[in-house]
Amino acid sequence: MPDVEPRPDQAPTLEDIDTAPEVIPPTSADVPVSTREYAEKLAEVSERAERLNEQTERLKEQVKAETTRTLNDLIKPSAAKAFRFMWAYCAAVFLLLLLHGFKAFGFSLPDDVLAFLVGSTATTVLGLVGMVLTGIFIGARK
Repeated sequence: MPDVEPRPDQAPTLEDIDTAPEVIPPTSADVPVSTREYAEKLAEVSERAERLNEQTERLKEQVKAETTRTLNDLIKPSAAKAFRFMWAYCAAVFLLLLLHGFKAFGFSLPDDVLAFLVGSTATTVLGLVGMVLTGIFIGARK
């Protein structure tokens, strides 16, 4: 193996591989480590990494459970208000239909108004349940 001085003014090239030393001599800064010690330390690090991964998974599950509980607590009032609104609106439309149907107190509604009331009731129920509550309950959990 030829001894060639390093060239600090030039970048290494592929030809430098041919002149590279096969063994680097130890220095006073080197720490001797046996293969057995290296394997033991590697096993320790692997075990610690596995424990940390398990701990991370447990913490993720705890956070997910706590998030679900928090979302449930936040959603309950909105769901109750939406249900009360739907119930009250449907009851009001039902009352108007009864008054119109039995001509109670001389009450009568034009056909366009009746069609609007019945259509808006269906839209309210389907829209509120199908879109709003689904968005609240499912969308918040994604």
